[in-house]
Amino acid sequence: MRVNYYKKAAKQSLTLLNSQQKGLSPKEARERLTHYGKNEIQISKKISKLSLLLEQIKNPLIYILLIAILVSLFLKSFIDAAVISAIIILNTLFGFYQEFKSEKALLALKKLEVPNAKVIRQGIIKVISSKDVVPGDIIVFETGDKIPADARIIEVNSLKVNEAVLTGESNSILKSVKSLGEDTPLAERTNMLFAGTIVSYGSGKAVVTATGRRTEFGLIAHEIESIEEEDTPIKKKMAKFGKKIGVIVSLIVLLVLVVGLLKHLTIHEIFMTSLSLAVSAIPEGLPAVITICLALGIQRMIKDKALVKRLAAIETLGATTVICSDKTGTMTSGEMTVSKIYTNNKVISVTGSGYKTEGKFLFGKTEINKKELTKFLETGYLCNNAQIKNKQYVGDPTEISLLVAARKLNMGSEFRRINEVPFDSSKKYMATIDKSKGKTHYHMKGAPEVVVEKCRYIYNNGSIKILTEREKEKILEKNKSFANSALRVLALAYSKTENEENMIFLGLAGIEDLPRPEVKSALKLCKKAGIRVIMITGDSIITAEAVAKRLNLETNSMLGEELDNLSDEELAKKINEINIFARVNPEHKVKILKALQSNGEIVAMTGDGINDAPALKKADVGIAMGLTGTDVSRETADIILLDDNFSTIVDAIKQGRNIFDNIKKFIKYLLSANFDEVGVILAAMFIGLPLPLLPLQILWINLITDSLPALALGVDPADKDIMNRKPRDPKEGVLKGSGMFLLLAGLLAAIATLGLFSWEFLQTGDLSKARTIALTTSVIFELLLVFSVRSRKKSMFKTGLFTNKYLVWAVGVAILLQLAVIYTPLNIAFKLVPLGIFDWVKIVFASVIGVSILEIRKIFLPKTI
Repeated sequence: MRVNYYKKAAKQSLTLLNSQQKGLSPKEARERLTHYGKNEIQISKKISKLSLLLEQIKNPLIYILLIAILVSLFLKSFIDAAVISAIIILNTLFGFYQEFKSEKALLALKKLEVPNAKVIRQGIIKVISSKDVVPGDIIVFETGDKIPADARIIEVNSLKVNEAVLTGESNSILKSVKSLGEDTPLAERTNMLFAGTIVSYGSGKAVVTATGRRTEFGLIAHEIESIEEEDTPIKKKMAKFGKKIGVIVSLIVLLVLVVGLLKHLTIHEIFMTSLSLAVSAIPEGLPAVITICLALGIQRMIKDKALVKRLAAIETLGATTVICSDKTGTMTSGEMTVSKIYTNNKVISVTGSGYKTEGKFLFGKTEINKKELTKFLETGYLCNNAQIKNKQYVGDPTEISLLVAARKLNMGSEFRRINEVPFDSSKKYMATIDKSKGKTHYHMKGAPEVVVEKCRYIYNNGSIKILTEREKEKILEKNKSFANSALRVLALAYSKTENEENMIFLGLAGIEDLPRPEVKSALKLCKKAGIRVIMITGDSIITAEAVAKRLNLETNSMLGEELDNLSDEELAKKINEINIFARVNPEHKVKILKALQSNGEIVAMTGDGINDAPALKKADVGIAMGLTGTDVSRETADIILLDDNFSTIVDAIKQGRNIFDNIKKFIKYLLSANFDEVGVILAAMFIGLPLPLLPLQILWINLITDSLPALALGVDPADKDIMNRKPRDPKEGVLKGSGMFLLLAGLLAAIATLGLFSWEFLQTGDLSKARTIALTTSVIFELLLVFSVRSRKKSMFKTGLFTNKYLVWAVGVAILLQLAVIYTPLNIAFKLVPLGIFDWVKIVFASVIGVSILEIRKIFLPKTI
């Protein structure tokens, strides 16, 4: 049974853990290590290369191709078998290569383990491996230390801990020894320490309550492991599509068998005809084209600062209906910023965000004179333990914000610290005693209500005046106003003595984690695209709503503790009304996602902390931050934002929508070509003509002349209005609205191909030449058709024949390959013969007429897509 130590007094916690202030004995530590195991996260699910490889083959289309190989081998059509095998192998290896690194979330958790820890054993402080820490150990820590295990605090000295990596809370948490009440949320357990968090200020001691997989991080690891990933929408659609193709192929083969027996054909003829039809019906290149199309999408998205780890995630992102976004570090910078200053009876706005030192100090629209802020900023600079190490800020985020504010005016100081009064939760202030050229000043920062009461004077426009009661009330009113705007407020004061005598009030600093500058416009575009955005945070509801208002997000909110009282079904009914979830833990995030997904939503989850990892894995698309994200979130996610820019998500959604549009285009293109081939062979069989196309010739059409242009369709530019459309129905098939086009295109192509084949064969009796004409007619028709499928309603000329240069090149290469297979020794393997000029005129004329009919049809279609 899990004990909630935050409810227990420090002494009671020691008793429950059979420990004491002087720590465990070596014998006790060894026994507990044997009982509880090492303080590390054991990996029970390891990445299997074989299972990942086999996963690439779990596709109905691949199954059909495998059957086609067996039939080819049975009929001794070894070239056909070899070509189809090569397709499967290349597709499998390519998919395996792209996805191999997508399952490393648990391995990344191990990087969070602290190499060493300071513990008290029999009254002596020892440095041991963090793996050897056991429940009941007394750990000792100070500023900069990473906590090795979950622990109950038993002694503190102005202790603050940065828990953003676990809770999402950007402010360092002030810790204490006091026991807490029932059901205190994780983010508010101020008497507990958690493995992997960092001490940002002060020092203390704690008794270890949980190690390894029993820590909060360990529970997250277990949750990541237990989440079963569902198939992506494109995978589901392709599986459904593959089954349909399988049924069609089976019916065609059955039809051939019946007709063949009725016409007294030989078994070999029946098998050859069946194989030809099977090869005609199966879009052999489709799995490879989809895989390569998604991979090309990955390359384009890398240029847009989004790294995609799982191929199908690109298309899924395009179908996204809801984005669940973490507030801290995703919608906001994750860096505390001084945004308001109250001094000299003025509220001054400070521009700039995060730890960037560019910014201005404005009263209204007028820039403030540096002299007005000199002593205020100098005090914030001096009464501060934050530092710059290796060009990085180190320390408490609030103190860093004061340091950055001073640097915005290139502030430094000649004062040097000679003593310090550390921050204490009872005093609620910190002070430093600083000396320069014989002068000694006492600088203070802390809670406004405490600092104001210590002040006798007020600094106002360069002069020092008596601080009246009315002015004190005015300061506290301004403090309340700042706090109601979700600002963290600190008061600054100083004295020209070495102590608190004659303190001079300088002003208030309003500090916050500001929204990223680009997020507002990105959210506006999401709304335009019909994508709902939900803020999910471990932060307080006041802060969350304040950020939401600045971003023009609706502020219908729900707390994590309210989620606990709702069943999954109740939450699913209410979730459409909620836009903000505050004070949530990792389990809440997964519960929210389940509710959304049960309503049929396609959910993308953004995040950067360890607390986001379970939800990132559960989401249809997990999106992690590349710069500020933890290893765990990056490894769990499907997509990583390399610039941590929220607007990159919108660009990625645009790419995802475009990719799905292009997948629909090339599937429509490939199937219309395949319908042509099926129609030609079936019609020839019923008429009593020889096979117009042999199996190898059909493979040539499907794999070379189709696949190259189809691949070029995969990089077709996006429609201008692509982000003005609502998200497509997740249940929408890849062929929605394409049925009539497929039938008409297949019919026209079959008429052209079979017509010219019959003409040549019946006139000359030259079967090889007739097949060459049939093959070439099919190829040319399809190469013209590819320009027509680019738009359902626009003619190929309005779409622009040359707007996709890759398509132009692909068609050109396909024509050259067709010429090569006719006019080089390759024609022997394919059983073809050279054609004359008049043959080409007939082929081009018939193809142009057929495609022109499809183009004229567009005029009569409804203008909506």
